[in-house]
Amino acid sequence: MARAKSNKSLEELRSVVAEIGREVSARTILMHQAIAEKIGVSVTELKCLDYLTRGTPITAGGLAEITGLTTGAVTAMVDRLERMGLVRRERSTEDRRKVYIVPAQEDFGELFDVIYRPLSEAAGALAARYSEAELKLIYSYTLASIEMVKRQTERIRAINISAVKAKK
Repeated sequence: MARAKSNKSLEELRSVVAEIGREVSARTILMHQAIAEKIGVSVTELKCLDYLTRGTPITAGGLAEITGLTTGAVTAMVDRLERMGLVRRERSTEDRRKVYIVPAQEDFGELFDVIYRPLSEAAGALAARYSEAELKLIYSYTLASIEMVKRQTERIRAINISAVKAKK
């Protein structure tokens, strides 16, 4: 009997963890929307800026692959971000046909600093509350969550909505 109760508690805990994951996701999206509004870009543009600042050169095609946007939509977005002074196009030194999209400056200025420095400090303070073993577990779970979300994103992109709607 104790075993059945233990399984029920584990199932309840898994359910609660899934609900917490949904809430973290929702709150993260809402935070990014607030940041995007302050900066004057869309959430998609904000996340593209994030990918561009990670130190790995990215082409417009690479951004299209990451985001699922068409290359035409990425080109229009890059044009807009370039007019805003946030990005610039830079030719590859190895292959002149390849053009990377790079941040226009080392950082994105005072507004970004006002937004992201406190966020980074808060995340650091939160992590400091956990032991090394707990952080390793959180790290492992988070990496697995990222991979799961990537796979689900690919699955969702592959859905033929017309076929699904036609079944109704």
